[in-house]
Amino acid sequence: MNSKQAEQRVKTLKAEIERHNRLYYQLSDPEISDFEYDMLAQELKELLAAFPQFADQSTDHVGNDLSLGAKTIPHKQRMISLDNAYSLPELMAWWDKIAQDLGSRPPLCAELKIDGFGINLFFQEGRLRYATTRGDGVEGEDVTANFLTLPDIPTRIDFLGEIEIRGEIYFPIQSFLKMNEERREAGEKTFANPRNAAAGSIKLKDRELLAKRPLRALFYTIGHVAPEAPFGSQSELLCGLKDMGFPVAEKYRVCTDHDALEEFCLAMDVERGNLEYDIDGVVVKINDLALQKRLGFTAKSPKWAIAYKFKPEEKETTLQKVEFQVGRTGAITPVAILEPVYISGTTVSRSTLHNFDEIRRLDLHQGDTVRLVKSGEIIPKILAVNTAKRAQDARDIDLPAICPVCHSPLSREAEAAIEYCTSADCPAQLARSIEHFAGREAMDILGLGSSLVSRFLEEGIIASIEDIFRIDFDRVAAMERMGERSANKLREAIENSKQQNFDRVLFALGIRHVGAVTARNLAIHFGSMENLQQADPEELGAVPEVGEKIARAIREYFDNPKNAELIRQLHELGLCMIYRSSSQTKLLEGKSFLITGTLHHYGRKEMESLIQDHGGKILSGVSKALDYLVVGEKPGSKLSKAEKIPGISVISEDELLTMLEETE
Repeated sequence: MNSKQAEQRVKTLKAEIERHNRLYYQLSDPEISDFEYDMLAQELKELLAAFPQFADQSTDHVGNDLSLGAKTIPHKQRMISLDNAYSLPELMAWWDKIAQDLGSRPPLCAELKIDGFGINLFFQEGRLRYATTRGDGVEGEDVTANFLTLPDIPTRIDFLGEIEIRGEIYFPIQSFLKMNEERREAGEKTFANPRNAAAGSIKLKDRELLAKRPLRALFYTIGHVAPEAPFGSQSELLCGLKDMGFPVAEKYRVCTDHDALEEFCLAMDVERGNLEYDIDGVVVKINDLALQKRLGFTAKSPKWAIAYKFKPEEKETTLQKVEFQVGRTGAITPVAILEPVYISGTTVSRSTLHNFDEIRRLDLHQGDTVRLVKSGEIIPKILAVNTAKRAQDARDIDLPAICPVCHSPLSREAEAAIEYCTSADCPAQLARSIEHFAGREAMDILGLGSSLVSRFLEEGIIASIEDIFRIDFDRVAAMERMGERSANKLREAIENSKQQNFDRVLFALGIRHVGAVTARNLAIHFGSMENLQQADPEELGAVPEVGEKIARAIREYFDNPKNAELIRQLHELGLCMIYRSSSQTKLLEGKSFLITGTLHHYGRKEMESLIQDHGGKILSGVSKALDYLVVGEKPGSKLSKAEKIPGISVISEDELLTMLEETE
């Protein structure tokens, strides 16, 4: 990686980390797992070590849980984050380095890493003055009134002077599961995990609602203290906090050698499934507090402590059955229905099996005991079957030869893994097809979502895609939970959708393998539906991104008389079948582009339109045919792929806009 590429990657990583900090700390709505977040932070750390010229204060920034407009209070002593170790050898190497620097091996105190929400209590002359969140590490959000609703936390202690006592607020697992089930039954959004539930609850304005949520807390350290604390070590501090009346995690150990530390870490990894709260690792600290003070801090973390993070949790559960779902293209997707099991912060009862080959690979049988993992701590996945627990009379999973909904035969493309329903009249396909047609990137019919589509089909208001434009809105207004206002809003959204350009109409049809980018390339190349319908496979293959497989799927779609009739009716109903070009220049003619990540100034579709308006082509993936990769926040794997291919220029959104200005 050269200096320019490193600078761009640093910018990208910083923006991505900042975005995930906001989702995690402020919105309590993370999109990625802690492990994935840590990997981003580790990549940034390694990149800055190789290219220190790109480091600045923002690269030492930690998460911020402050709510907009909330009352804040500065911490007497900064609250900082810990560095992480992801393997026992890495953990031992950290300890060995300290031992080498000191000339002797200092004892460590190993504690549970509570996966909760940080809290800071300030006591003065023995009385609790306030409770704040971790905030941005420098100041925290005042949550004193809400914190006082937690039971068994002392508000008076036997300590004359000032002291900050710090810990984690958590949601007991069983209470969390019960609350989520109640919210699910009430049609409310469920929390992703207990940590998010704790974070959202401690900031509630509704005290009555807060009182119904059984938050708890565990404490493990102190911040500012004056005069000096009466503790000489971390283990003494934990005992002292307990004597003051603060709840502490009972499981901790002072370790003097590798074997003791490894034994504790491995034991806690096993034990975590039996605790009433979530843990995601072990925190390891130099036990001697005076030595901690001597070792000090980096800009972001203490040099005397590190967090050993557990690998993603695995658990066993029972396969109850396999269901086969039908998608809009007729693709049959098997889904494992499992005995509910709590794993990595959530209860899992379903796992996608992707295709029939996956069932064969796993050798799944009815009633099997399966080993489950949450991939990236987000998506549940069956890793393997415990055949030792299989019943002798266990039957194979029956793989259907016909569609589970309409009972039409299934077919499978050559060299493909997906089985498809062969009937264009399949009710399951129809519902998914209408949802896709009305979707945001297609016709963008606001309000026509999956639940309303299902109701319309059940009550006979629509029976096909074209029926959307013939809806009897008096019937809609008379429906339960609809009314005249909702009906009029839907009428307006449907009428507005007729203004969508031809490329959106083409994408909305749901032709297999034709995504939004390919649809626009086809629309630009052929100009009209009529020209496209008449194109042979060779002509189709001349369009960017259209290979033999896609060309065959397009031809099969247009050769179906039912599809031809659908297109004819949509045309008569006023949908656009000619591409309206808004091309301004040919400045980017002959150049191909791909966008990855979230842009600041434009939505992705808007930017793609801007590029095409100036003659550029949009590709759907990284290849040697790509000239420019435009990188925004959260770029994903496309960036790393592009960096490995000579000739691809990696540019930012601003660089693309500057390029347009310069060219003009």
